[in-house]
Amino acid sequence: MKNLTIALSIAAAVFASSAVSAQESAEYSGYTGFVSTKTRAQVQEELHLAQQRGEIRDGEQYSEFKVDAAPAKTRAEVKAELAAYRKTHAEVSDDVAAL
Repeated sequence: MKNLTIALSIAAAVFASSAVSAQESAEYSGYTGFVSTKTRAQVQEELHLAQQRGEIRDGEQYSEFKVDAAPAKTRAEVKAELAAYRKTHAEVSDDVAAL
């Protein structure tokens, strides 16, 4: 039992030291030598002009997922379709509070 306690203590110490060293190496050490030649106002003006020309809509991230389309059905059409569905499906026919 004494040997097991010693082994567990050593294992815990090794695990704790490896966790500490992993945290120390997680600091950012990337390229930090960038110096801008433009002011913030100049960059914002370039962005505004690019948006006006249609080069950038709302930002470039996930732009392929944006769809500028009107709904396929009107609210009245959807309500009529729901009413027809309720006539053939008794399990939802009493749910009229949502309309």
